[in-house]
Amino acid sequence: MNDQERFADRWTDYLEGELDERGLEELHELLASDERFVQRAADLLQTHRLLGLVVADSLPQRDAFVRETLAQLPDSQDEFVAQVMSQVGAHPSNVEPADKTSPRSRPVASHFAVVVAALILVVGSLFVFRPQGQTPVTGNGMYPPVTTVGVRHARLASSSHAKFFGELSPPVNAVLPTYREYVLMSGLIEIVFPTGASAILEGPAVFHISSDESLDLSVGRCSVHVPQGAEGFHVNTPVTRVVDRGTRFSVNVGEMSETEVQVIEGAADIYEVEGGVESSDSGSHDASELLERLAGGEAKKYVSAGLVATERVPFQTTSYRSQLPDRVVSYETTLAVDGGAEHLTSVTVQRGGKVNRLPVDSLIPARLTWFQATEPRPFLCGDATYPASRLEALLDESLVTGVINPDGSVDPLTTDPVLEGDSGTPGMAIRFDQPVVNGPGADVLVFDLQTFGNPLDGDAFHVSPLKFREGLKSYTIRKYDLTMESPEAKVLTDFHVHFFAEPAKSLAELDSLKMTPQQQSNKFRGLAVGIDLSDLGYASGETIEGLFIQDALDDNHFVDPVFIAGLPEEE
Repeated sequence: MNDQERFADRWTDYLEGELDERGLEELHELLASDERFVQRAADLLQTHRLLGLVVADSLPQRDAFVRETLAQLPDSQDEFVAQVMSQVGAHPSNVEPADKTSPRSRPVASHFAVVVAALILVVGSLFVFRPQGQTPVTGNGMYPPVTTVGVRHARLASSSHAKFFGELSPPVNAVLPTYREYVLMSGLIEIVFPTGASAILEGPAVFHISSDESLDLSVGRCSVHVPQGAEGFHVNTPVTRVVDRGTRFSVNVGEMSETEVQVIEGAADIYEVEGGVESSDSGSHDASELLERLAGGEAKKYVSAGLVATERVPFQTTSYRSQLPDRVVSYETTLAVDGGAEHLTSVTVQRGGKVNRLPVDSLIPARLTWFQATEPRPFLCGDATYPASRLEALLDESLVTGVINPDGSVDPLTTDPVLEGDSGTPGMAIRFDQPVVNGPGADVLVFDLQTFGNPLDGDAFHVSPLKFREGLKSYTIRKYDLTMESPEAKVLTDFHVHFFAEPAKSLAELDSLKMTPQQQSNKFRGLAVGIDLSDLGYASGETIEGLFIQDALDDNHFVDPVFIAGLPEEE
């Protein structure tokens, strides 16, 4: 067993609580002797594995500490180590005294000093390999200007609905260590390399970074763009090595290792490899023979059964993905006293392939103009007390103040909602302060409160026109751009929900009925989704004045649209 295998074996045993005293000493020696192992351990720490064992014995404490340490690393390494040590000291282990016959009970309690030493090594590595170019929140909740930093390692540039097997998605701009295998179950990610090459991978896919200019793909699909000056970038598969010669190409590796290559433009050299991705310990492959060069517009499939065989396949430009879908990418907020996110300050969206950061004051506010409920439940959230005019308080930028739990319908509307009287349509109507233009990508932004007891993808809801005509339709949101599993979805500050003893059947009743506040004990996250008016049938350039929102009534949970705004027209 070589050192890499020993490290993987000992580290896995440690995380699973099955490492004995001798194994812990060996793990410590490995971490101290080889910086690569420290980097790999730091990566695991970034995905909750180490901190989940060392820090807290309750989910809210563990979650808050992980978010604080990973999303907002302090500038000083010493300061960060001190924070880790204070957290460890504040939450003593509940592990029983070690039983000599049971190694499972020993890891944290019996060898605390060794673990702490290893932890400090790992923590220190976070500052060596800390992602560059991130914009941490400052003490006053404002963000410093974004600076461009040269890429020195392969990094996760962006993601969309990415779900990884057995771990959370790495945050955007995180370094992806070489040789570390990732299993992308679903969604999309974009990786940028120091050479300037980029690759978009689509789940399901199994891959790892093999060098600063190569990617190993065991299963799945990737689209590669190699700009001028970065020629020579290559993708290794179990059957082939695809070497760029100035091109855009896609590679699709099937479950039986068959590899399909589509060259969109430029050229790519295809080599047969000796020893596939899975048998390569160092990430390198011996390219024994140049099979052929594919030019733009050509496509082939390569199958190996001891000898590589080629098969022509139809050329399809649709096999290549040039960018991730338009979406809400991230958002920024002020921080409350408890460290949770509170007031929205900006939102970053991709629209028509362009990524822009929009200050909150550039968004178009939305006002509640209709509310109809059929059963009593909490309808408002925010501080423990509301001002005399509750509706005016809903116009702020807070992500924990707003209308929650509106009524809905299993079937979306097909006709105009009724916005008056006791027989009005259950749900809520909003009107924007100025018309919202249907441009490329998202046109309307919705934030939702969510906790882990709720659907991870967000609460489903219908959005409908206020006035139907031919060509217009309702649209149902079932998966948010930023979900509970998105690193960009922030943990919110504590807040109260206000219970109504009677159903609020109008704005007047929502503003006047007696309500009882109750502080929430669970930690909530702020999910976000963009609504493209084209999905409702509106033409490009067409404007709207408002929308109607209903819960989809697909479960016992209701949507909590605490913040709704229109996006400004692109200049």
